[in-house]
Amino acid sequence: MPAAIATLNTPYRDAHAALDALCSIRKAEGLSPNTIALYRNILQPFLREYPEFLQNPRAAILPFISEPEKEWSRFTRIKVLKVFCRFLVEEGIFEDTPMKNIKCTVPGKRKDIPALEDVKAFLDALDLSRYGERRLYAMFLLALDTGLRRGELCGLKVEDFDDHALLLTVRPETSKTRTGRTVPVSPQVGREVKRFIGLRLPEWRSSWMFPTETGGQLNPSVFGYQIRRVSDRIGERMKIHGLRHLCATEFLRNTGNIALTAALLGHASISTTAKFYEHLDVHDLQAAHGKAAVVSGVLENRRRRKA
Repeated sequence: MPAAIATLNTPYRDAHAALDALCSIRKAEGLSPNTIALYRNILQPFLREYPEFLQNPRAAILPFISEPEKEWSRFTRIKVLKVFCRFLVEEGIFEDTPMKNIKCTVPGKRKDIPALEDVKAFLDALDLSRYGERRLYAMFLLALDTGLRRGELCGLKVEDFDDHALLLTVRPETSKTRTGRTVPVSPQVGREVKRFIGLRLPEWRSSWMFPTETGGQLNPSVFGYQIRRVSDRIGERMKIHGLRHLCATEFLRNTGNIALTAALLGHASISTTAKFYEHLDVHDLQAAHGKAAVVSGVLENRRRRKA
């Protein structure tokens, strides 16, 4: 006999209604649609599988978060359940969060970073005589150069690119953190983006930088599908988020500046950047230290004064 769904002595009918309220409130606060969709994708199946959640939350949570084999899947479930349970406490449904003492550590990112050889193989596999693959070529280079997210790339407009100053503006409404930023573009990538913009048909009257074949906005899911299709062609899975981490890793290695790396990525906090790039090792530390060491400059000035 299936367990009865607990009802709430609150304005909410049940846990599903509380989830609807959470999503509505976060949407009004400007949270990314992708994040809200993630809440629903995780919590709706959870509430269906564990209808007794409100009566015995801990007994429902523990098997749910330990079920996935993949570390990132477990992390995502824990993170979303922490948000939901904190909301239920704030709304007076729980006295205290049932997620207490459950860790939410970001898994390492090294395995998600593609090798440069694989990136080159992906680009070489593109047929630049076809509009869709020429668009993919330009977007791929821009992702590698700037670390933009998939949704940010698809949300770019022509006016966002200053081809003289080689600066690109990411609009707040396309950013995961809902905060706009301006990022630099290398001359080579800037030329490729400018060339691609020149391919757009005037009759489209489209403001999008990377429009569809009819001038409309490119859907991030369609963009992801096109990347998977080319990945299957070369036999090596490639993701835009992997390029984002590759861009950031090389940027951090070459600058040794985590604050600048956070600004490039659009992270709300430097601590987020630090967690994602824990894979940098002592050799990276040595290289950055060699570039930034203050002592070498002091001693060099001293030698010049003595000479």
